Amino acid sequence: MKSALLIVVAAALLGCTMPTDAQIVPAARAKPAVIADAAMVIQDRGQALEIYPTLRATPSVKPGTPGVQHRLSSAGESAPIGPRNLGVIFNHALQVRGYLTGEITFQPKGEGLPAGIDAAGYPGLAKITNPNTYVVLASSPKEFIALFNRLKERTDLEWVQAVVIYGGDAGGASGR
Repeated sequence: MKSALLIVVAAALLGCTMPTDAQIVPAARAKPAVIADAAMVIQDRGQALEIYPTLRATPSVKPGTPGVQHRLSSAGESAPIGPRNLGVIFNHALQVRGYLTGEITFQPKGEGLPAGIDAAGYPGLAKITNPNTYVVLASSPKEFIALFNRLKERTDLEWVQAVVIYGGDAGGASGR
């Protein structure tokens, strides 16, 4: 009886030391999206965000579906963006679509606004939180890129971030 138990234990230990083939097959990776227009790309928190100037998304809530869905549609490059007519981006790092209201937030390094930042040059400029966080509001994708890049170039700002909404794809016009 002892020898039979010893043989079973030895066989089990031998089986643990033998190389085995994995049963799990990795999922096929999607081919990363290629940037279509480098002039429409911003770098936000280390991620390339490509803004589509001719796509807009309309948010809606439908009974029986969770959360907000975004319906895509074509638009002219100068068509406005805002809370009811969102701009459309593609985050190349996350490989997901996102949406813009046109808001860009930033925080100065010191107290108060740095010289040269005023409502005339930065539309929609408003203080949103204490101690010192501000928002500006772009009305089109091209203005968004211009404002974002102008703020990013300043050395007197602690950080600059695009306000991006993720999730809620409902389809519509072609886009990533």
